[in-house]
Amino acid sequence: MITKCFKMCPLWPLHIILLYVLCVAPLLLMAQHVHVTKPNQQPKQLKVVFGPELSEKITEGETKIIEFQIANMDDFDDRGSLEVEVSSVHPDIASVQYVGDTKDFSPNTNWTGSFNLTARFLGYTQVVVRLWGNISTNRVADKEVVAQSEPAKVAVIRSHRAVDKAFIYTIAILVSVAFINMGCMLDLEIVKATLKKPIGPAIGFCCQYIFMPLCAYGLAKLLLANNVALQLGLFVTGCSPGGGGSNLWTYILGGNLHLSVTMTFLSTLAAFAMMPFWTMTLGRLIFAEGHIVVPYRNIATLAGGLVIPLMVGLLIRRLFPRVADCLAKALKPLAGIFICVIVVFGIYANLYMLQLLDTMVLLSATCLVLLGYAFGGTAAAVMRQSWPDALTIAVETGIQNTGIAIFILRVTLEQPEADINTVVPVAVAIMTPVPLFILWVLQKCVLSRFGICVAKNAEEKICPVACIEEGQQHNSASVEKLLPNNNDMPVNCKGLAIN
Repeated sequence: MITKCFKMCPLWPLHIILLYVLCVAPLLLMAQHVHVTKPNQQPKQLKVVFGPELSEKITEGETKIIEFQIANMDDFDDRGSLEVEVSSVHPDIASVQYVGDTKDFSPNTNWTGSFNLTARFLGYTQVVVRLWGNISTNRVADKEVVAQSEPAKVAVIRSHRAVDKAFIYTIAILVSVAFINMGCMLDLEIVKATLKKPIGPAIGFCCQYIFMPLCAYGLAKLLLANNVALQLGLFVTGCSPGGGGSNLWTYILGGNLHLSVTMTFLSTLAAFAMMPFWTMTLGRLIFAEGHIVVPYRNIATLAGGLVIPLMVGLLIRRLFPRVADCLAKALKPLAGIFICVIVVFGIYANLYMLQLLDTMVLLSATCLVLLGYAFGGTAAAVMRQSWPDALTIAVETGIQNTGIAIFILRVTLEQPEADINTVVPVAVAIMTPVPLFILWVLQKCVLSRFGICVAKNAEEKICPVACIEEGQQHNSASVEKLLPNNNDMPVNCKGLAIN
């Protein structure tokens, strides 16, 4: 019989307890140095009364001294040493500098302090007062927020700048001079013929006041769903009439200037009825809390500013034909200067807007502009319009009068909300010339160099690219007079005709 001998552990059964202590002891030592806060522990409510100056709007660059009073300091006497902190949620909009020593007070029922509030940039921020207390542990003393006040809202508005007025006056002068030169080029007989057979203006009206408002409303709900004010900005931009820049771009790109001027004038007159219609229907679905103001006076001023310079140009053409010819020749370089000035000066005057641009605002503005050009040109092509007329309708549809949209926002919304949300029409104005400039470069550097012409209808044999080089404006009636019976190309056009 075989027996096995086992040696017993000399510490048995204490070895089990010893192993347990060796495992747990390091954890206990580590726990002594870790401060564990209570879960979901929130600071107490600090009752703070701010001075009336905080509720007033503050202008950029201005500094105010704001007094405040803590009404329930006696609730925190048991926390030992206390410190007061005043901070701004968005210091880039308005910064806060506490006046005095944060520890220089004795806790009592009512404690008063003050701070300097400096406005930095347009927008909203919040001022918060916090009370910090000491936390006593075995070896270290930390701080924690004992109490916190309700955030106090601060509104920063823009200061009145001379550059804004200079920009407005410069644009008004350049537009007036440009429209006088356009009047020197207009033929009233062609305008009358356009009005007697208003196919082009009718297409433009449907694109301008049916498609564009619906498109702007859809883009606003799709891309700017989280901001009602931005939705309103995009919607009123889509409801605005055509802008004066459309006439200059039409001329530069070789469109029908007579049709462009006629459509701009008619769309401005139609704004008296169509803008109230859309603002009282779809506009109520976006901005139900307030009343959207339609600037009838501004629209009337716009119509007058369009008609009066044109009438002056027509009068010059009637009384001084040679002067009218010189002014007509100067229109093309003047149009280029006008566009460069409005882009450079406009960006400089509204440079602050670049800080407000975000991806969704820029995307919505780009989509509105591109869809306007695309739908206007497609509708004109479906209705079998000539290339100059289709180009004109596309330009008139895509270019909106953003000035009217900005005015609507400023009289409808409170400041600084109004200035903040003018970023939408400003973004539309920034993106509007980009596709047109690309088309101009394409015409100038590609099509004309390789002798490629854009196909038009069978009645018009003039290459638009070649005629752009000589600044000629044409339409169906005038082209038919130039064409001989054998339908050969006119000698003044060097491009290729495509049947």
